[in-house]
Amino acid sequence: MLLKKILFIFSFISCMLFNVKMVAQESNYDLIKKELTNEQKKLLQKEQELLKSNREAFKTSLTKGQLAILQDKNLSKDEIRNRLTATFSLEQRNMVQNQQMRIRDTREHFRKSLTGEQRKMLKERIDKIRNSKDRGELKEGPRNQRIDGKGHRNRGN
Repeated sequence: MLLKKILFIFSFISCMLFNVKMVAQESNYDLIKKELTNEQKKLLQKEQELLKSNREAFKTSLTKGQLAILQDKNLSKDEIRNRLTATFSLEQRNMVQNQQMRIRDTREHFRKSLTGEQRKMLKERIDKIRNSKDRGELKEGPRNQRIDGKGHRNRGN
């Protein structure tokens, strides 16, 4: 049970560190994926596998002290991230930086491979999600409006 908790916490932290966006609604992701060409699907699949293998390599490089930081329940997510990154070795820093660069390159390559029709479809879906009623609702209630009209989240850690 403890091992499962450790793995869950680590995978969550590693996702935060690697700026990997998680898909909350699998059905929307599947709808978008149906519109992609086989080449685009293969590109995404290949990159997902590479990211997973890089994540596993990073996990194995963690020291006992770093794992202890991940297990500390008295720290906030930001504190965990800050303390953990402060303990990274040069090799670990390079692994994180390479992963981030890989993600940026993949995004850029994927964007270039999109056709005009695919861009339009993705834009419509994104706009639909942004304009939905539930967008911006948080546990503490709706977003607060700033003077310039843009909303910001209630940040209560």
